[in-house]
Amino acid sequence: RARHAAEILGLSCTEVEITPDEIADALPAVIAAIPKKDPVNTSIAVTLYFVARWAGEHGYRRILAGQGADELFGGYARYLSSPVLEDDLARDVAGLELQAERDQAVAALHGTYLSMPYLDVRVVRAARAIPAHAKVRDGVRKIPLRDVAGRHIPPELADYGKKAMQYGSGVWGVLKKLARKNGYKTSVQDYIDHIGRVEHGH
Repeated sequence: RARHAAEILGLSCTEVEITPDEIADALPAVIAAIPKKDPVNTSIAVTLYFVARWAGEHGYRRILAGQGADELFGGYARYLSSPVLEDDLARDVAGLELQAERDQAVAALHGTYLSMPYLDVRVVRAARAIPAHAKVRDGVRKIPLRDVAGRHIPPELADYGKKAMQYGSGVWGVLKKLARKNGYKTSVQDYIDHIGRVEHGH
């Protein structure tokens, strides 16, 4: 999808291939760096680790990232069936600080940092002034964002559904396999805890 989008927009797109061995090697450093050591946070952080590594190796310091778009504009699938959408959005926006901490900690491992335009105070203020029902409606998520995007990029991109980077990159699938291979058949969390303990010499 990234390659396709780059072609349509006339942008360059660099693909970075990562192996299961590289993911296994990155895990101790990632787990040590992030504040919340659960499967979701770990899989996102590992994916970002390789983005930051490539950037750092190629002399880039600042990485532009889209963090906050889903929480501010209603991007998650679970919002479609939420009976308390305003509350869910507010709770998730409140969780963005911890996410930013996680992502910056991983970026810092490679001497880089993330710029997050969606978390600019002006964007946050504008997003919070939009009622929840205008963000998620009739099976469509992130409506305000899609409306604005549709004025600048082709509809097939503006209207495309999201896939979380830990799934699109294949990192989540590898994490599950690594957990199984190391004797943690049913729990990625136990595998993460094990790595954390080994790192601390317990």
